Amino acid sequence: MKFEELRAQLEEDLAWRLDEIRHLRNALLGDVDQSQWPTAALRAILVMQYAHVEGFAHNAFSMYVDAINARKLRAHEIRAHLFACALTPEFDEIRRGGSEQETAEGRLTRRANSQVKFVDKLRTLGNSEVVIDADRSISMEMNFGADVLRRTFFMLAIPESAVDHAYYTSLEFVRRARNDVAHGSRTEVISPRLFDRHQKVCEQFMNELARLIGSAVRQEWFMASAAV
Repeated sequence: MKFEELRAQLEEDLAWRLDEIRHLRNALLGDVDQSQWPTAALRAILVMQYAHVEGFAHNAFSMYVDAINARKLRAHEIRAHLFACALTPEFDEIRRGGSEQETAEGRLTRRANSQVKFVDKLRTLGNSEVVIDADRSISMEMNFGADVLRRTFFMLAIPESAVDHAYYTSLEFVRRARNDVAHGSRTEVISPRLFDRHQKVCEQFMNELARLIGSAVRQEWFMASAAV
């Protein structure tokens, strides 16, 4: 994928998401004084905000993985973090437990078999193109917040410091609000000023993530030789 194509796809995906969030906000809060913003409206906007932040982040990171895969690189050419991403299925197989009916001998044999398959995959990847499965390597876990963002950055070899710390705080605010709505536990009033601040920061985060992914592809942060 060329950089121009990536940027266009990111901008297109971002634009409709931001338009939808703003449309809902205008429909629910447009003619209402900030001091009178109803909590139910703020909750509805935050739930949509979370969905679009998670959705855009997943798409942006997936586009980054697709751009890396398109380069058809070998294991020694990419950062170790990304090689580990390519081995996600093998790691999952090693961690996976057997059934309750599995005997002790069966369990030992299964573990040994998984280990041999892992080593065999390492040998194979050492002499072939590395392919990262985005769906298995990028998991938002329906709980996208600061911890998941940090883990994703780490696994994709993107510096955590590449985004402002304020974004992590606002992502947590929106994530917790969404979870509270889903679990039926948020009944107290949401501060309009706090809502307004975090919502705007999350929109800024989406714009910044689009820029960041573009820079990572253009500057080839995924290469083992990259000075990141």
